[in-house]
Amino acid sequence: MLLLQVTGTRRVSATGQMTTSSNSGNFTVVGRFRDGSVVDPDFKLSLSTNVSNADFQLGYCMTGTLERGCRADGRMEMTHYAMIKRKGY
Repeated sequence: MLLLQVTGTRRVSATGQMTTSSNSGNFTVVGRFRDGSVVDPDFKLSLSTNVSNADFQLGYCMTGTLERGCRADGRMEMTHYAMIKRKGY
């Protein structure tokens, strides 16, 4: 899977692997920014369809977190909250 992050005029591409859990409504993407290997990922995006009533009223259909790799410690750290809006909001 090829991912593209666009921030203003800056574009960064990454390769990732997507996994889903049909029972719980979870969606996970892990990947790297430089080479195609996902053995030691740079990021992990976890999304869930289990949203709170308040988030649903704001128009979100999925919420979750983005974790980035900490090279000094060799572990992942949460850096952002992720929210996806429903169509029409």
